[in-house]
Amino acid sequence: MISSRSVAEENGVYDLTGIAYLEEDSISLPPGAVYYPNTLLTPENVESTVPVSTEEYDALRADYQSQRFLVKLPDSSDVYTLTFNLSGRHAMRVFVNGESVGQSGRPGTTKQDTEVWENNLTCYATPKDGKMDILLQTAQFYHYRSGARLATLSVHSTASAPSRGLTNEAKGFLVMGSFVCAAALLLCIYLLQSHTIATLYFALACLAMALRECIQSQTWTSFPFLSGDIAFMLEYLSVVLLTVFLSLYLGQYIMKKFLRVFQYTAVIGSLAYGACVLLGDSVFYTSMLIYYQALLVLCIVPGIAALIWTMRYPKLEQKAVLYGIAVFFLAAVSDILLYNNLFGHQHPKTPITEASMLVFVLAQTVSLFQMNNRVLGESKEAEQKLEVEKAALESLNRLKTEFLGNVSHELKTPLTVMSGYAQTTKQLAERPGKLDSGEVSRRMKLIFSEAERLSLMVGQILDVTRMEEGRMAMEKRSCHIDEIIHAAIETHYPMLNKNANQLKIQIEAGIPAISVDPARISQVIVNLISNAVRFTTNGLITISVKRKETYIVIQAADNGTGISPDRLSHVFERYYHKEKTGGGQNTGTGLGLYICKHIVEQHGGNIWIESEEGHGTSVFFTLPIL
Repeated sequence: MISSRSVAEENGVYDLTGIAYLEEDSISLPPGAVYYPNTLLTPENVESTVPVSTEEYDALRADYQSQRFLVKLPDSSDVYTLTFNLSGRHAMRVFVNGESVGQSGRPGTTKQDTEVWENNLTCYATPKDGKMDILLQTAQFYHYRSGARLATLSVHSTASAPSRGLTNEAKGFLVMGSFVCAAALLLCIYLLQSHTIATLYFALACLAMALRECIQSQTWTSFPFLSGDIAFMLEYLSVVLLTVFLSLYLGQYIMKKFLRVFQYTAVIGSLAYGACVLLGDSVFYTSMLIYYQALLVLCIVPGIAALIWTMRYPKLEQKAVLYGIAVFFLAAVSDILLYNNLFGHQHPKTPITEASMLVFVLAQTVSLFQMNNRVLGESKEAEQKLEVEKAALESLNRLKTEFLGNVSHELKTPLTVMSGYAQTTKQLAERPGKLDSGEVSRRMKLIFSEAERLSLMVGQILDVTRMEEGRMAMEKRSCHIDEIIHAAIETHYPMLNKNANQLKIQIEAGIPAISVDPARISQVIVNLISNAVRFTTNGLITISVKRKETYIVIQAADNGTGISPDRLSHVFERYYHKEKTGGGQNTGTGLGLYICKHIVEQHGGNIWIESEEGHGTSVFFTLPIL
């Protein structure tokens, strides 16, 4: 590593001959006691021009000026590297021992003749008779705060000096490339997920930061299409673009209206200052910079503090982003204060915004990685849920198809019976002789029974529609369960008296009154008996009623085919039907028990089934006592 030493001027001369290891040291030469304001000193007029004391520098603002460094060096043919450092961009030209050895930009005596370049200039020269008479011309018409600054000269031997590592330009290319790569990655993410507009804003902010790094690290000098005047303007414009895009990016985390005030103020203020940069003179927009910076500080400090407070319980991916936000904006405020010399004129002006932006980019990358993992997990869960819903819909569609087939069959059966008995009854009535009234009556009862059966099936379909639309009303009143049971059996006896079954009714004495809709409870009882009849042949069907605490329990039991265990848990589902086995007559519509469950639950009761395949089925339901 090259060490740095400072050598002051003595009697107008910088004497470096007494330094033992000049080839290993970088010697810093601060400004001398005199300088030449409002003069572009040349070897021809150096002796005829009168210098001015540097103590008058603050009082005399000079947009162009010259400095002279008389340096004594060991008498050798070594080549020395001369680096001139100034604060801010300048146009510079260097003469050594009467010859021009380097130029940065184009120094002139007017703004039109001047093109600023960079804040440092490196050139090479060889001493003549152990001396270097160095003339430095500087010009800077672009900033309102001050004109041309006094330069510090660094000297070291080129031949034997060790490598100083990456140059500022090389570092600038690396950092700028990092921002460009980050922007490219974010733009790819935006194109894949176009709804994440905040990702686009952050990508544009990275491009703005790449532009700023390109200017500040002198990397822009490698691009011949950029002039010094444009580079000077782009340096200020990059701050505007960065502020606008980051403000828009932070909008995704803003939930409170008062935070929108800070966001919109920063955006509108930045756009206004950007217009000043694009349309105004450099002296004007540099003079307005302090007001723009004050506006940013007034927006950043309370706005970011309030944002972090409102997000004090962040999600996992938000934690990384909040860290990046805090680091970057604290660094931005620090650089603003540093630029305005609030830390003192002697404090080294080393900006940290670029490094903090890299931290911000890294935090955003981590956040995106965490967010993508979360979204991927949610997508997998949603996919699994859709698969389950798809299977359910396919099952429901299959059940509906089977239901339509069953209903068609169920409706066709009573219609066929009714049509057949109607025709034979007509033929019987048209025969000559005495009409057999007993036979006619029997056939009319069968027609009535099938009509009742048809009516019940149509009623079930209508009831399901009412249930799904919430229109099935219960007209409750005080009733006795034995009256409901006997009335239901008497009304539907022709339909229930089938398959040579016996029907037995057992009602416990002293059953109190209940508050129910008698028509709906009758519908439940008829459905349960009808199911028992359907799957029982030459058997016994029992309807029993018992009291249990504050409820009555009604049981419809048969000794028919029973229900297999794998089907038992589905019998109350809509469209589900028990397949015909043994001597069963038909499959049913699959709506009866579904409707029964709804009616019982609407009365505040419960319904359940106990069954063993081949040994019959018992259906129980409860109703609350008044």
